[in-house]
Amino acid sequence: MAKNLFGSRFVKMPGHITEQPGSLTAPSGFMAAGVSCGLKRTGKPDLGLLVSKAPCASAELYTPNAAAAAPIRICRQKAQSGAIQGIVANSGTANACTGGRGLDAAGEMTSQAAGLCGLPPAGMAVASTGVIGMQLDMNLVSSGIATAAAALSESGGAAFAEAIKTTDRLDKQGAVAVKLPAGEVRIGACAKGAGMIAPNMATMLAFMTTDAGAAPELLKEVLGRAAASSFNSISVDGDMSTNDCVFLLANGESGVQLRQDSRDAALFAEAVAAVCKSLALKMVADGEGASKLVEFRVTGAASQEEADRVARSVAGSPLVRTAFYGGDANWGRIMASAGAALAGAPELKADIFYEDTCLARAGEAVAESINQKRLAQIMSQAEISVAMVLHRGSSAQTVYFSDLTHDYVTLNAEYTS
Repeated sequence: MAKNLFGSRFVKMPGHITEQPGSLTAPSGFMAAGVSCGLKRTGKPDLGLLVSKAPCASAELYTPNAAAAAPIRICRQKAQSGAIQGIVANSGTANACTGGRGLDAAGEMTSQAAGLCGLPPAGMAVASTGVIGMQLDMNLVSSGIATAAAALSESGGAAFAEAIKTTDRLDKQGAVAVKLPAGEVRIGACAKGAGMIAPNMATMLAFMTTDAGAAPELLKEVLGRAAASSFNSISVDGDMSTNDCVFLLANGESGVQLRQDSRDAALFAEAVAAVCKSLALKMVADGEGASKLVEFRVTGAASQEEADRVARSVAGSPLVRTAFYGGDANWGRIMASAGAALAGAPELKADIFYEDTCLARAGEAVAESINQKRLAQIMSQAEISVAMVLHRGSSAQTVYFSDLTHDYVTLNAEYTS
């Protein structure tokens, strides 16, 4: 498999990591499989299974959506946080807003998968993605779990990654080797997500494995920080999903044990953050119908909360996003959206830059002439960096969003039909 995690100029690969072939099963001791059980009408793979041969420490993040899907609720209730050793995942049906039957189905998925893999039920997590409101066909799912358990292999990471896709066009998987003072460890990862992506977890599923050893508390700290600048800082359509979840499983098979506040732990955290950001930016680039990825940097905010509010307002604005689709450097839409986020505050006198070109200064169009050829070249790029200086304080935030195209409307207008 090609090495393609670090494809965006907005994420840099730290010097102590090297990209490797493979994905989830690149770290020692992990097996995976992906099969078709009939949940997708296309016949494409729709059920995946990931298992560590050895017990794991783990960290998990789940959507805060009040309409959280059955698998999210089952994981919170029954999976042993910090000690997850396996994950069963399906696509095609979200198992969200499905009541008691949905909860029973999600629980049965964990029990069946755990039994076939020789794990305690509390060691198996479950994740689902697809259409909301549809009941899972457990006859199909049970057959798929049995097939996947029989197919588990150390080369099954790519099959697992394929089985969790819905409207994804791009592969979102990869692996890195991480050089630490205590030795080398590996991190494998895959994700899905192209729509229903918004700040505060973006529908996305993400899975990471490592053969480093670490306490659950350390992993949760590492994953939480990484998610803040990646999965919680992206937007495709501003809609928070019912099924978002992120898992990090560490089985210690490398023999390297990470200690709190150590140099090893800091370097490992940097690697996890880079992998998470790479996956997150692939989600934005793969946004349903998307043709552009925009980095929007807010600086000079009065507080972190204010910086977040402005960044999220602009990233979620249909007017801003359609302008980028049309190649129109309409900075006034950004100013208006930021001003709406700061309603009631003193007059906004911000500067706005598209790459190296200043279009607004102190809240007004720049007086000097603008190089229109350079501006047109900027707006034609697949990745565009925009900066807004608020001149209100010292806080900052960066978010990433996609443009809004005709294809997004077409795809989502026909999603269930």
